[in-house]
Amino acid sequence: MKRFLNSQAEPGTKRGASGQTANAQHKQSSRTSKGGAASFTAMLRGTGRYGPGMLLVELVMLVLAAVAIVPFYFVLLNTLKTRTELTGSPLTLPKQITLANYAEAFRKMDLSVSFTNSLLITVVSVTLIVLFGAMAAYPVSRIKNGWTKGLLSYFLIGFMVPLQTTMVPLFIIIKKLGLVNQIGGLMLIYSAQCVFSFFMYQGFMKTVPRELEEAATIDGCSLWQGFWKIVFPLLKPVTVTVIIFESMWIWNDFMFAYLFLHSKKSMTLVLEIFQGVGEFTNDWPTMLSTMVIILLPSVVFYLFMQRHIISGLTSGALKG
Repeated sequence: MKRFLNSQAEPGTKRGASGQTANAQHKQSSRTSKGGAASFTAMLRGTGRYGPGMLLVELVMLVLAAVAIVPFYFVLLNTLKTRTELTGSPLTLPKQITLANYAEAFRKMDLSVSFTNSLLITVVSVTLIVLFGAMAAYPVSRIKNGWTKGLLSYFLIGFMVPLQTTMVPLFIIIKKLGLVNQIGGLMLIYSAQCVFSFFMYQGFMKTVPRELEEAATIDGCSLWQGFWKIVFPLLKPVTVTVIIFESMWIWNDFMFAYLFLHSKKSMTLVLEIFQGVGEFTNDWPTMLSTMVIILLPSVVFYLFMQRHIISGLTSGALKG
């Protein structure tokens, strides 16, 4: 009988407890909303965290953002003007929008050859950077001895040396190899940037458990197979990040392309800017239109791939 009475009383007790819980949650949410409103009011009045100092910081950031936008505004605006209007008022809005500058840019530049060269150089160079960087980082991250520590220091020294300081020795080496004015020589130079991907992979491989490789070895995988079939697929986030950074750099690089490529058949898209350079004057509208055409593929590529950058820099190999 007591059990029956207790069983009949339990639902009421549970309903009462649930009601009390709901009331407590409602009060908590009310206090939270009131606290949020109060903090927002305090920010507006300058008595909370959002005070005059924060307002000053935001104003400074807005000024810096405006300064960063001015070059893009200048380039895009003046591609829609005539040469006379650009010279007279470069920062004002065009009186009449014209696309003749883009037509002239396409007429002067050999788009098929230069685009093919840029795409081939970028794809091959980035592939070599990913392969060499990953293969070099694997033994350094897995083997701990004096040789690997020395190799790590050697790569670090190479990473710290600016590329600009090695231009003269690079040119001499490439000239002796007979690779000047050859896109293969430029690919060789760009592939030396694998030191960047080496450090990216080396830090990321520390998060990959060794047990996966040991299990693969027990199943009969060799060291080479274990790396390509087990470890490398787990490096997809950092691989995408390396591809984005290196593709943006190689596609837009002017210095090495200008130094090592001279003929029309080996010209890249970036070098097409010189089509607007004359003997006595420069065709600025054509040059600016060529810049927009060159930058458009890289901007579109970055917009589609930017979400992978943060995941590649922060996520680990295993989730769970």
